[in-house]
Amino acid sequence: MSNAMPAKSSSCFLSAIFLLAALSAADAAPPAPPPKPPAIAVTCVACHGQKGVSPMAGSPSLAAQPDIFLQYQLVFMRDGVRDAGVMKAVVKNLTDENIRDLGAYYAALPPPPPFKATGQVDEQKVAALMKPRRCDSCHKEDFAGQGESARLAGQRPEYLIKALSDYRAGVRRGRGLAAMMEVSVTLRDEDMQMIATYLARQP
Repeated sequence: MSNAMPAKSSSCFLSAIFLLAALSAADAAPPAPPPKPPAIAVTCVACHGQKGVSPMAGSPSLAAQPDIFLQYQLVFMRDGVRDAGVMKAVVKNLTDENIRDLGAYYAALPPPPPFKATGQVDEQKVAALMKPRRCDSCHKEDFAGQGESARLAGQRPEYLIKALSDYRAGVRRGRGLAAMMEVSVTLRDEDMQMIATYLARQP
C-alpha cells in the first residue's frame, strides 16, 4: 500500500506551513519606529510636552489629535480667526508646510494616558448632559476625535473647561462654532467641570 499523500492534500499542507511561517515572521517583526518630529516642533515642546503630552496647566496635549483638526486650528490662529494668546509669536510665521508637518506628526503619536483628574464624577449625570448634545457624533464614541473634531479623551481638564467656556461665550472662533455654541450655551459651570473631569479620565 502506498503512503504517498494525494497531490491536493500535499499542496494544502504546504500552503498552511507557508502561512504559519509568514505569520510568525510578522509577529517577530520589530515595532514601527516612533515618528520623527519636524524641526519646527521644537517650539512646541515647552508647553505641549516632549511627546505631545502637556505638562503645563492650560496647554492642551496634542498627541493623537486628528491631523485635519490640528491643521485647521493652526491656520485659524495664524490667520487671526482664533485668538492665539501666548502662541501669537509662534504661529504668525508658520508656513503651510510647517502646519502640514505638525499635523501629521502629532496625529501619529500615541494618545496621552488618562489624566488623573481630581473630583467625583457621577457618570449618569455626565451621560444625561452629553447624550442629548450628541457629543459622540462628532468626537466618536470613545472621544478619540476625527476629521475636524478634537480628541477629548485624556485631555487636560482645565483646558476642556476653558474651551467649553469660550464656545459658550462665543469668543472661540473657527469651524464648528455654531454647533459648539449650541451644545455649550445651556451648560452651567459645574456641568463643564463634571464633563471635563470625565473626559480627562478616558483612555
